[in-house]
Amino acid sequence: MKITKLLAALPGGFLLLYASTTIAQSPQDGSWLDTDANWNTPGAAIPVAPDLEYSNLSECEQVFRSPRLYEDALVAAAGWTLSGPAYIFGDTTVVTGMANADGMCRPFSYQIFVFVDGDFAGTLSPVLMDSRTDGSLFNVYLYREDSLNAAFNRYSPDDPLCCASAESSLFYSIEATAEGPVLVPQLPADTIDRSLPE
Repeated sequence: MKITKLLAALPGGFLLLYASTTIAQSPQDGSWLDTDANWNTPGAAIPVAPDLEYSNLSECEQVFRSPRLYEDALVAAAGWTLSGPAYIFGDTTVVTGMANADGMCRPFSYQIFVFVDGDFAGTLSPVLMDSRTDGSLFNVYLYREDSLNAAFNRYSPDDPLCCASAESSLFYSIEATAEGPVLVPQLPADTIDRSLPE
């Protein structure tokens, strides 16, 4: 079984491989949703969780999810704490990992990882996200093995933390390449004002 073999191989070189491919990520705003650049590349390593000076995770174990899937184990091995459900459609799996949490145990410094048949295809955001901030993901829809959609909060400077005044919807396709699968966002995202009547 894939996950058993993976866990048996974790000591030593496996973790060093991930440590050597750390991607510097910092929580940022959602301005990337208005651009058209793809940050995902085929054959890329899974980003390693950031080493934070302060962590609230020890107070939030009730929201953790234990690894059950091969893809879960890959994300956990890169230093992430699993959060929320895994989404699966055929060979495609979507997993959420967080590096911190706020006082209400909402995910902070979190990222969403996409896999195809166990191979890493990319992330849903080029930067880490914090709950209740601009660009934070609040929903994922995995329609088919090669197509998914994600929804992100869009805050203006005057918005209260509870209520972003807008949201962005972004479609992604998954393309097969010689180097492996790659997640391709259809940027720029579609953004709507939540205060306007539908």
